[in-house]
Amino acid sequence: MAGAAAGQTPDAAQYAQFRNKVRQDMTTIPNYTCLETIERTHREPRARAFKPVDTVRVEVSMVAGKELFAWPGARHFEDRDVTSMVSGGAIGSGMFAMFARSLFVNGNGTRQYGGLDDLDGRAAVRYDFHLTLQESGLRITVGGASETVAAKGSFWFDPVSLDLVRLDVHGEQMPYSLHLAESVFRTDYARAHIGNADALLPKRSELTMAHFSGETNRNAIEFSACREYQSESTIRFDALPATEPQVPKPQVRAVDLPAGLVVPIELNTAIDSKTAAVGDTLHARVVQDVRYKGQLAVPRGALLTGHICRLDRGAAAARFAVGVEFSEVEWEGAHAAFYAELMDLDRKSAGTHKVATYFDGHANKVLIYGDTPGAGFFFMEGRRFRIEPGFDMVWRTLAPAAGADRQPL
Repeated sequence: MAGAAAGQTPDAAQYAQFRNKVRQDMTTIPNYTCLETIERTHREPRARAFKPVDTVRVEVSMVAGKELFAWPGARHFEDRDVTSMVSGGAIGSGMFAMFARSLFVNGNGTRQYGGLDDLDGRAAVRYDFHLTLQESGLRITVGGASETVAAKGSFWFDPVSLDLVRLDVHGEQMPYSLHLAESVFRTDYARAHIGNADALLPKRSELTMAHFSGETNRNAIEFSACREYQSESTIRFDALPATEPQVPKPQVRAVDLPAGLVVPIELNTAIDSKTAAVGDTLHARVVQDVRYKGQLAVPRGALLTGHICRLDRGAAAARFAVGVEFSEVEWEGAHAAFYAELMDLDRKSAGTHKVATYFDGHANKVLIYGDTPGAGFFFMEGRRFRIEPGFDMVWRTLAPAAGADRQPL
C-alpha cells in the first residue's frame, strides 16, 4: 500500500463532501439489520497456521445508539453485548456501526491527511486518526477482563463516489489486565440495494487479538442478508382480498413459568458438528406433562425454540464443547419465556458419538457444566459428532433473569 505522494495536499472541499456523505450514510444504518457470520480461528504460540474454532451467526442492528444482537429467527433484539451471548473463544462488537458512528457522526478524534493510496487496485484517499480513551468508546473483552481503550487507525474513501471504503482500528494503551500485545479490526464497506434505497453497509470485517503468550485469535466476519425494518410496522405476506372476511387471530396468553419445574424434552433438530454453527435455531418438544402444585404447567407436546450457543473443540481435539439454550415454549393458546438449567442428557441416543462421561467412584455421570445462566453445556467425544432428532434432555426452570430491554426485529 503506497503512502502519500510527495507534494500532495489534502482537498478540503473534497473531505467536507465526504464527511457530509458518510454522516448521512451512518445515520441510516439503524434502519437495517444484517446477519453477522463469524468464523473464529485460533493460532498457538510458534504455530504458523490458524485452526478453526467454530462459526457463530447472529443478527445485528444499531438501535438507540447501541449495537444490539439477536439469535437468527428471534423475535427481539436483546440489550446485551454479543460477548454475553456467545460462550468461549474470542468475540467482539463495534464493527457493524458503533465505532464508525463515533468517528464520523459524533466527530470524535483528530485526523491527518495520509494521501492517495492504491487499495487493492483501487485509488482511495486515506486519512489517519487518533481517539483518546474518553473519545473512542472501544471496549475490549478478553476472558473475564473488559476494558475501554484508546484507538488509532486509518480510513479510506473513494475520491469519485465519496463512499467510505475501509476502516482500520488499532487498540492503544491497552491495560495489562487484557494480556494483549495487539488488537486490530478492519472493516470493508460496500453499497447494497435494499428495498428502494442503496445503503452503505459493512460487508466484511476481521478482528485479530494477539496475546502476550504468543497465542492469536482471529475472527473473520461477513455481513449478509441485510434488510430494512421498522419497529412500529407490521408486514403481512398473505393479505386476503378485500371481499373476504378477515379471520381474527386466536388470543395467546403469556404464562410465567415458576422456578423448579423439571421439564423433559427431546430435540426435533439434528446437531452435526460439520455443518452446525453457534446461533443456529433448535426446536424441541416436551415429552410429558409438567405439573406445578398439582396443576398442569406445561403440557406434553409443547414446542420449545432455542439456539446453539457454543460449539468448539478443545486444544486436544478430543472433545467438542456444546452449548444450547432454549428461550421460549409455546402450546395451544399460550406462550412462555423459558429460562432453565440443563440437568441430564440421554447418553444412549447420541449415535456412535457418545456424550463424554466421568467416573466418580459410583456411577458414570454426564459431563455438564454451567458458566452461563439459562444455557446448558456438555461435551461430545471425537473429532466429529452428530446428534440425531429424538435426543433427550432434562431441564429445570430457574427464577426469571433480570429483564433486558428488547427491541422488535
